[in-house]
Order: sequence, then structure tokens, then C-alpha cells
Amino acid sequence: MTDFVRFRLPWYWEGLDAKELEERWRDLAEWVSWFVTRYHLAQEVPRCWHRHLGLVDELIALRHYHEEVTSPLVPLVQPDPVAGPPEAEDPATPARAYQDWHEARWRWTNGPLREASGYADCVAKGEHVDDEAHHDDAHAFAEASRIAVSRLFPDGEAELGDLQ
Repeated sequence: MTDFVRFRLPWYWEGLDAKELEERWRDLAEWVSWFVTRYHLAQEVPRCWHRHLGLVDELIALRHYHEEVTSPLVPLVQPDPVAGPPEAEDPATPARAYQDWHEARWRWTNGPLREASGYADCVAKGEHVDDEAHHDDAHAFAEASRIAVSRLFPDGEAELGDLQ
């Protein structure tokens, strides 16, 4: 029987130690600076992007997608162990994958980024604008969810049929 373990993927940062978390933030900040400069997004991505955790998650995903198509992780092979050092195996990444990255980036910058509430205010003011209404809505949603679950399981037990 095969044993399984949870493997932490590089885009999931919860529970990292302080050193690893700082390293990932620095790497992401460097990439975001490149991304904003390269694609002329200074008027789209707020300077306070790091304070919008949903935006951080989206930027992490874009960064890993970009890395996957521009410098994929590939095994080393050594065709002739006597003649020379190992070489990277050709990843056989199709050019279409690079085009897909650009389409995904374009869709994101012309859709979710522009439509997300809160970001436009920060861009317009050039500083972070705390969205109190969002916090209030999120708190109300969490409370409503807690109440709904407590009603589903009033005595701590329920049958599967009770949930439908």
C-alpha cells in the first residue's frame, strides 16, 4: 500500500517560517516590479498590492504560471557520463504554452484586476485605501456561515440527508 503525505506547493505560503516567508515576499516583489514594468501596469496594479491578500494570491499564481512556461523544472540527464557534465533535458514546452501565458495575463489585467473593488481607489489615490465596507461584508458573511452550520448541526450530529 502506498503512503501519502501532504506536499507544500510553492504557491501556498501559510505556515512558512519567517526566513522562508521573507525570501518568498522578496522574490515576489522583484517579479511584480518586473511584471508591472514590462506590461505597463503601473496604473493598474496598486502600489499597496502587498496589502491586498487576494491580489497577492493572484500575482503568486501568475508568477508561477510565467515561471512554468519560461523556465520549467526539468531533470538533468547525462548522455555520456565520461564525456561531460549533465545537461538539462529538453522540456518540450510548446510555443503555445507561452502564448497561453500571455492570454491569461491579458485576461487577468483586463478583467479581474480592473473589476476588483478596492484596487481602483488605491491606484487613484496612490496609496492604500482601507475598504471598510469589504471588511464589514466579509465579517457578516463569516458570521452568517457560522450560524448556518450551527443550525445544520444543532446537537453536533447530523445525517447526510439532513444537509440536502
